[in-house]
Amino acid sequence: MNRRTTVFRMVVVLTVFVLPLPISGEWRADPLSIKLKWAEEETQVLLGGGWGYYAPAFRWTNDLRWRNNASPTQPVYYKTKWQRRIGGDWWWSLAGRYAVAPTCDFRWAEAALEKSLARPWAFRVWGAGEWRRVNSSGTLEDYDWQLIGFRLRWRPFTPIAWTGELTREEKNYPSPGKSSVKTALSNEVTFRFAPHTLYGRWAESVRVYPEDAWKNYYHRSLRLEWNWDISNNAYFEGNCGYNQQSQGSGKTSGELQITGILDYPSTREYKLSWLWSAAKTVAAEIPLTEEEEEELPAAGWRFGLRWQDLTPPYTLRVELFGQWQEGELTGGWAARLQGHHGRFRWTLGLAPRGGFYPSAEKGYWVEVKYYLD
Repeated sequence: MNRRTTVFRMVVVLTVFVLPLPISGEWRADPLSIKLKWAEEETQVLLGGGWGYYAPAFRWTNDLRWRNNASPTQPVYYKTKWQRRIGGDWWWSLAGRYAVAPTCDFRWAEAALEKSLARPWAFRVWGAGEWRRVNSSGTLEDYDWQLIGFRLRWRPFTPIAWTGELTREEKNYPSPGKSSVKTALSNEVTFRFAPHTLYGRWAESVRVYPEDAWKNYYHRSLRLEWNWDISNNAYFEGNCGYNQQSQGSGKTSGELQITGILDYPSTREYKLSWLWSAAKTVAAEIPLTEEEEEELPAAGWRFGLRWQDLTPPYTLRVELFGQWQEGELTGGWAARLQGHHGRFRWTLGLAPRGGFYPSAEKGYWVEVKYYLD
């Protein structure tokens, strides 16, 4: 019996166990949303909505997403999820998703057991699988992907919390050279002592390609965050992150990034944020000659100013930002206006070059949501 058949039968059995629905709940509808976006000379349309049934010991949610330019990385999909309480704060859940793109479709399923309240501990163990099937010629291949994960949260005292997670995933292609196995481990610690909050995260992962050892890699990352409530109208947020990756070919690379944000003045009506960030590519564990060290790129600097007007029923955010990289100065601007009227919520975004963060959304978009409940 193959794995797809096993998972399918498990879904059927658990679905029968879920039904019939409890009579003490209520049906709720998610907001209907439409987003029109213009970016890179392409018009994008995204439609979304959903509904669910909520009871004290049972939840059933459904989500739909449609887009005009669906792709293997951003497909159209329908997702459903069942959650049932089995005693106290113990829950089990089952989720499934079917997604389609012009050249392929995806079938995804997940089953999980969870203790939800960290008093003093909580955990989640889950298994997931995804199966992609290509329906037209091209460079894509079918794959089978499975993951098993375990997450543990522990809060011995109110100010301290720790979370650890271990996952192992396997991805198989018809071409053996693409198949791989990945093991990942992460630890997070949060410590609160007014007016400060400290957060740290350390993670490691190893991906092994049995048929192509040169693709193997080891990745590790470290992130530290510090939040400081300086006064009633001043707040500071700082973080430092380091990422390093070593490949089976012997190549190693890493990046160090530091960001600081000062909100001052910050009131209920408006907020002014002073933004600063620096990132530098570094070579780790590789002996370099003096000439090679001089060729490493200098640190890249980003800086910006963000102003937010928080006066209901509108919220306006405007960013001015710049980047200094290898002696060249570039910059840009971004604006986002949000408002609501009755059951309608809308957002207007203008960000031709993104925002202060490199990962910020780029383009121009209008998004409207209508709340049925």
